[in-house]
Amino acid sequence: MQPIYFWILILASFLLFLKYQKDILKLKKENSKLLKQLETQKCNNFNNLSSTQIAQQKESDWRKIKILEFLSTHETITNNQTESLLKVSNSTAYRLLEDLEQAGKVIQIGNTGKDVYYILNRYKK
Repeated sequence: MQPIYFWILILASFLLFLKYQKDILKLKKENSKLLKQLETQKCNNFNNLSSTQIAQQKESDWRKIKILEFLSTHETITNNQTESLLKVSNSTAYRLLEDLEQAGKVIQIGNTGKDVYYILNRYKK
């Protein structure tokens, strides 16, 4: 191989390498920019969701407090009474009472249907 062709081949390889490095740098910059945009979007979504979730949690906590206040003056509460007291659906009343039972605040008496009622758990651990 003649020396001139050798140097041309080396120069061409070097130029291709520089172009490759330039393309990699461009892709890294684009990637960094997209990651920043994604992180900003995640933060915005989290802030929006968290404020909604906080409002829902406050509403749920307020309802549970109302149930516990009712039980402090009455011996028992049923699902239907919870619905009337809080003006919520049957499933929401059931969920609230189940949450209180899971937390150990109330005890369920009975298994199913109209025979089920809840009492305040006065023997909390």
